Amino acid sequence: MINILLDFVKNAGDYLIQQQKTIKPLLNKDSSVCSVVTQADLHVSDLFEKTLQENFSDLNYMIIDEEKITKYGDNIFDEINKSEYQFVIDPIDGTIQYANGHHLFGITVGVYKNTKPLMGIIYMPKLNELLYFDGHKAYRVENPFTKSEIKTELLPQTQSYSPIAFANQFIWNINNDLSVSNTAFFNYFSAVSQCFYTLIGKSRALCMKTRLWDIAGTIPLANYLGIKIFEYDSKKIYDSISPEYFNTDMGTKKHCIMCHPDNYDEIAKLVTPK
Repeated sequence: MINILLDFVKNAGDYLIQQQKTIKPLLNKDSSVCSVVTQADLHVSDLFEKTLQENFSDLNYMIIDEEKITKYGDNIFDEINKSEYQFVIDPIDGTIQYANGHHLFGITVGVYKNTKPLMGIIYMPKLNELLYFDGHKAYRVENPFTKSEIKTELLPQTQSYSPIAFANQFIWNINNDLSVSNTAFFNYFSAVSQCFYTLIGKSRALCMKTRLWDIAGTIPLANYLGIKIFEYDSKKIYDSISPEYFNTDMGTKKHCIMCHPDNYDEIAKLVTPK
């Protein structure tokens, strides 16, 4: 299964790089300047659906796709509970960057079995970075899908000492006073890139209020690497696609912090939900 999904992200990444040179006009999904969709999003979404149909027709599965989520309405958890496998995709995370010629965008795919994380992929084609968990081991691949690729096994982490953490100032109150804190907060407006740096220990934490597809590939990777996604304050751990954690639009019910458990208390002192 993982090799088929890796082939998919390679092909999708190649397509996105080519299309970025002549990007189609933006279509706003709602009133937010950051909430946009391009023809490239829709093409990758269709390619993913076709890939699953051609290779996994024998499985009882459903697709949770940012671009097609509305077809389930308020009944999505009924559909989830009927399926054995849940394939979750964000065809382009960081669409506003992608549409404006920036490199901080990516594709994220998560595979869940009976709502529990099974496999995950994060691919940033313009940065030549790939992370994936095949159900047994996790890997970082630099220059993926090329003759010069460098593949490194990732092992469960100890806490991070990076001075960088990620948080969106529009949804968090942030103590970013460097005279009292050893952490500087940034926002790249790209969950994939922020998850990537947090998973490899180059960021101490990612503070977010997000949707499932933004962290689709991250949850299986984080689960294996000893990094947790904590619900703010309660410290409940996001470990399944459950109505306990997600609304019917697949948004997290509460703010959450992704970090190593030993980093949580420190980060939680520096941010509060708006």
